[in-house]
Amino acid sequence: MSSKIKSKFFSLAKFAGFIAACAAASFVAIAPLWLFATKQPKLYSLVVLLAAAVLVLYKVVVAAKKSGLKKTVFLALKIFSLAAGIVFAALAVANFSRLFFCLSLLGGILLFYLVRFVERKFSKAQN
Repeated sequence: MSSKIKSKFFSLAKFAGFIAACAAASFVAIAPLWLFATKQPKLYSLVVLLAAAVLVLYKVVVAAKKSGLKKTVFLALKIFSLAAGIVFAALAVANFSRLFFCLSLLGGILLFYLVRFVERKFSKAQN
């Protein structure tokens, strides 16, 4: 075999080995999670939500250290107000309640702007 053919063959073999290693690593990582999710779906959901909450809390703490506690608290309040409006609106859609849908969306948006207004007043009072 010529050196070009050997080089192409070994490149192809490396690529195939890489694909096989990725597939094996994926199976090793995903198979237990899939088994856990199919055997205990409620517990799996709880664990995933808890892990997500821990990650969000960690990110908030890191952001608070960088930008200050006051900005972080107001950001968290704004996110919470919008999220609450969206969650209650989704619950209203699930219960086929149009009035509650409109009121919850409007309430979440108004709460967001109230927090924003208080934040601006608080910032002006500090200066």
